[in-house]
Amino acid sequence: SRSASGGAPACGGVQRCGDPAEHLGFCRFHYECYRNGEIDNRGVISERIGDQDRRRTINFHGVRSADPPAA
Repeated sequence: SRSASGGAPACGGVQRCGDPAEHLGFCRFHYECYRNGEIDNRGVISERIGDQDRRRTINFHGVRSADPPAA
């Protein structure tokens, strides 16, 4: 997960991983994805990853859901 000024991973370009950046601007989880070749240095998921569950895991890791609106 990149810093606010960094690149993806992002959900539709709007939300970013909320975990602290550690290596190359990635959080620990996304840095391991980078080292494993699952994402590039901009955080874009590799097209080689065909497993949709894994893609979702990478994409949504560290994304905080918004609080539901008050009733």
